[in-house]
Amino acid sequence: MTAQDLSARLEQWVREEIGLQPDAVVSIGEKPGTDPRCSPVITDIAISSPGETPYSFHVERRLEELTRMDLVAALAFGGH
Repeated sequence: MTAQDLSARLEQWVREEIGLQPDAVVSIGEKPGTDPRCSPVITDIAISSPGETPYSFHVERRLEELTRMDLVAALAFGGH
């Protein structure tokens, strides 16, 4: 699966788990982790919906390793 396919899959999971409207924008990217006790690469997710405050969180996994349960846990525990 390509990085674009993985991002599209994660975006769909985010939309389903949060119940986002179609006009919401979901941005996904990887960046270096800053906590030496955690993953060296994290997946950062930013959500922007018209008329609402933007929201972002991250999952302590590389995009290629991320599962839906990782997303659910990140949402439940504040994305850290």
